[in-house]
Amino acid sequence: MEWSCLVNPFGHFLKNGNYAELTFARLNADISGQVQNQAELAEIGVTNFSTGNFVEDRHFVQAALKFQPHPKISTALIFDQPFGVDIQYHYRPNTVIGPIEIESTEIHFDSQNVTSLFGYQLNPTWQIYAGLGVQSFEGDLQVFGQSFYFLNGYRAEFKKDHALGWLAGLSYQIPEYALRSSLTYRSAIKHQVQVGEYILDQPIHLTSENKTKIKTPAAVNLDFQTGLSPKNLLYASLRWVNWNDYVIQPTQFAAIIDSAAQYIPEITSFKMIQYQDDQWSGKVGIAHQLNPRWVSTLDVSWDSGSGNIASTLSPVDGYYGLGLGAFYYWQPQSFFALGTQYLRFNKAKTVAHAGESTKLATLYSVNQNDAWVFGGRIGHHF
Repeated sequence: MEWSCLVNPFGHFLKNGNYAELTFARLNADISGQVQNQAELAEIGVTNFSTGNFVEDRHFVQAALKFQPHPKISTALIFDQPFGVDIQYHYRPNTVIGPIEIESTEIHFDSQNVTSLFGYQLNPTWQIYAGLGVQSFEGDLQVFGQSFYFLNGYRAEFKKDHALGWLAGLSYQIPEYALRSSLTYRSAIKHQVQVGEYILDQPIHLTSENKTKIKTPAAVNLDFQTGLSPKNLLYASLRWVNWNDYVIQPTQFAAIIDSAAQYIPEITSFKMIQYQDDQWSGKVGIAHQLNPRWVSTLDVSWDSGSGNIASTLSPVDGYYGLGLGAFYYWQPQSFFALGTQYLRFNKAKTVAHAGESTKLATLYSVNQNDAWVFGGRIGHHF
């Protein structure tokens, strides 16, 4: 029975033999809040201040192909989608003159990685591995409404860019106890993105055209599993992501902020997208072998969030999760798995709680938001 597939996307890379895997998942989120400026909105007949759900469903795909040409040498090719966001927010309440779009936010960012790995088995218990990855990054953002002040009608188109990164790690195993642990570091990746910027569909030329520097964050994964009994396995993971250094600040956007800061000094350090804290997340679970063909899993997870103020760009701040899954082996070397996870998001801090006087598109309050993740996986050793 192959247990390593329960732990991380590199789990099967650490096993002997050749292996192919395809993973897919769908995130259905319900995230909403209450808008600012409710007194002013009430004067024009607005009684509904809810943003409604403004997070689009997302699909994720991951694939891996691993070869072992020699007992001490492993190679692999892995595809994944590490970072992304889809926000589609349009606030159209009824007023005394009918429905009016008061404000809107549309954000779409996508990244994709193709990573090649090479591993060397130092001895029966220790293995080292390293690799290079190509990452693509693209997206678009547009905002509308008086809550964005001088940025009302701003739109940015981030052209697709490709950049190189690397990863390295080591693993330790004692197969007779189903014990396996690994530590993997993924480097930050620096992009130089061509960004088209507009206000009310008119190109912005406040300063010279320069590419925008975007550094997707470095990450460290610690994964562990061990047998508790012949039919039970404990698995756990801990992940750190360096979001504190992640900033998106296009050239013309920065020029707009610099110009406005002459009259509103408190926005001098305002960034289009920036996270306040690094992100920590973890998972602990148990897998139980029901019979030679079926394995069930149960796990709990946690995410620290990034410490941002509640806004349409960042409405939640971490979560707690509960997951259930099942693996079915239709033959000893092949399986498929199905699972679901429920996520309960922490409420992001509002401006009043944070003690900050100037934030664009902040929310008056946030609801108790949640999400469901549904996924499947097919794996085959050959």
